[in-house]
Amino acid sequence: MIEEQKGAAEAEDLIEGLGFSSLPIKPEDVAGAINGDDFKLILEAKNLQSDKILGKAVGNDKGALIYINANIPDPRRFNFTAAHEIGHVCMHIMPMHKLEFECGFNEINNPFNDPIEKEANGFASGLLMPKQLISSHTDGEVNWSNIREISVLTDASLEASYRRMSFLSREPSAMVIHENGQFRRYVPSSNFGFFIPKSPLSADQIDLAVDVKEEPYPREFERADASDWINPYHKGLTLESIYFSTVILNDGFSYTLLSYDDDCYSPEGEY
Repeated sequence: MIEEQKGAAEAEDLIEGLGFSSLPIKPEDVAGAINGDDFKLILEAKNLQSDKILGKAVGNDKGALIYINANIPDPRRFNFTAAHEIGHVCMHIMPMHKLEFECGFNEINNPFNDPIEKEANGFASGLLMPKQLISSHTDGEVNWSNIREISVLTDASLEASYRRMSFLSREPSAMVIHENGQFRRYVPSSNFGFFIPKSPLSADQIDLAVDVKEEPYPREFERADASDWINPYHKGLTLESIYFSTVILNDGFSYTLLSYDDDCYSPEGEY
């Protein structure tokens, strides 16, 4: 969390200093604004040797080159990768902490305990979705309607928009991703305290999903037994119920938001 906060704050300071004041913020425009006599920065799309490599950055205190894999099919993922690599340049190459980066899915989507990659991810979120520019467009609630709004405004993916909104919210939440009903991964907020099993979607859960190709992205949540979605026991507490909202996207993917509040805990408290 500290690394992401540091990265986001540095990105927001950068774009404010460069005079960016409207959405969407394009990474190539930011790179162009950084590029100057004192520091040369070139950002290019390039066919990299492996599709597993999403972005590369190499340089020193005089300048840097950023290559983004031209085969990334989703322009929103392309944007986030480019913003991530700009983060490496600004936070790590310029101050000469590390001079070369090669980033794939793990570095950008699931950096585990790598503080450098976490900083770059926080930087990318802050660059594409600066708090000072997105805060006026939603009420701050982490729901699909708001996430979709931020995604459209910033050219960021739904996952990246969720990560940013959950980062700015104090409410516990998680995004669970399924493909053709099978569990793929989940992205929890830092204060989401319960384990999410790698379970497929049930028929009932699929029936309650909203197909956003036909209906608007929902603002409301359904309520279910907590055990339908999570292991409801954590540190002596029992979660009796949980709020959920599932949307069906293209290509067989479905995304579920989970959240809970004090009303969801068992009245008995401890288990």
